[in-house]
Amino acid sequence: LFAQTAAQTMARTGVKYDFDTPYNRVGSSCARWDGAAREYPEGVFKYGMGVASQDFECAPCITEALEERIKHHNWGYLSDRDGLVAEIVKWNGNRNQLDLDPKAITVSDGVYPGMIAAMRAFTPPGGKSLVITPAYSGFYTMAREANIGTVDSQMKRINGRYEVDWADLEAKMTPDVRTLIVCNPQNPTGNVWRADELERMGELALAHNIVVIADEIHADIVRKGHKYTPFAALKNKAVVNNSLSFCAISKTFNMAGLKNAYYYSSNPALLGRVNQYHWPDVSTLGVVATEAAYKYGGEWFDQANAYMDDNHTFIENYVKANMPSVGYTRNEGTYMTFLDFSKVIAAIGPEELQATYKRSTPEENFQDWLVYKSGAYLNPGSMYGTGGAGHMRLNIASSRLVLKEVFDSIAMAVNKV
Repeated sequence: LFAQTAAQTMARTGVKYDFDTPYNRVGSSCARWDGAAREYPEGVFKYGMGVASQDFECAPCITEALEERIKHHNWGYLSDRDGLVAEIVKWNGNRNQLDLDPKAITVSDGVYPGMIAAMRAFTPPGGKSLVITPAYSGFYTMAREANIGTVDSQMKRINGRYEVDWADLEAKMTPDVRTLIVCNPQNPTGNVWRADELERMGELALAHNIVVIADEIHADIVRKGHKYTPFAALKNKAVVNNSLSFCAISKTFNMAGLKNAYYYSSNPALLGRVNQYHWPDVSTLGVVATEAAYKYGGEWFDQANAYMDDNHTFIENYVKANMPSVGYTRNEGTYMTFLDFSKVIAAIGPEELQATYKRSTPEENFQDWLVYKSGAYLNPGSMYGTGGAGHMRLNIASSRLVLKEVFDSIAMAVNKV
């Protein structure tokens, strides 16, 4: 209702959105900038390039829908989510050619609560979830919350791309492993998994009686020349029926703070089991914003995604031209890049880094070194499971003017080593 009221101003076409002008988030209590700054003495930290949120001003349709809803001065319980579910169905149908049954969708206040519920539903205490790594650090947090363990299957880097080690993946599918987390696109390595790769993951899981938990929160952030395939769109329906998919527009429209997500499955039995462990409470403003974004924000997102694609190209060219000691792997999706600083860490000396910064891993020590030497805060690769050694994750969802300044500072620091 409130999104529809403002439709006449939100349904823009032919507008050129500005992503080049730096948008100052400092002082808004944002994790990416203010949270990171609190870890260091005043004046040391300069650039928040870690946490996976965008630095762009959000799509105008979102703000307008929220402003319209706020005019209604009552914040009681929300009952009607039909409009939101309808927009979820339309977005996935139009963008991903995925025909979702509205009854198969559960709205949630985040991907975390839904995935934790799935882990609890299918993995008994003492059981494990299998993670293809390097992978999002939050998977380990979710597993601890669900009171289960994890086991890693490390990817191999072959011809400039991270590839699944299929023999290792199957070897790790022991009887105590009950769920397989499939992250698509893969955070932090940026893989956009092909349909044949997803099919193979799903077939192995099915053969070992393991349920697939597909984290597709980065689904919309795909680079030119690559195609996102929803796990639910695979041709093998037995594989699809052994899975649940978890999505949100947190990354697409930078709305993590509004706490809204959803998950779905073509298998009512699987969905029902997860729903038993999940309380589908949601934020009124999150519902309003998500509905507006899906309904009116497509053009804004397309321009933002194209801009981020160009940011990836800028970084690839910059690193290859100006940072010979830093390794670069071409990203296929997400707005993160996973840079290899292992030569720099070795040149500084892990012992010297440990003596100076006294953190838990060489990557955490290098994180501090980089902040003190360049002002740039990146996420340490050791957060992302096996395979993250020597690497740092960097967020590219910023003005290119900011990225240029950041990379100039990083290059100046590492090239002196």
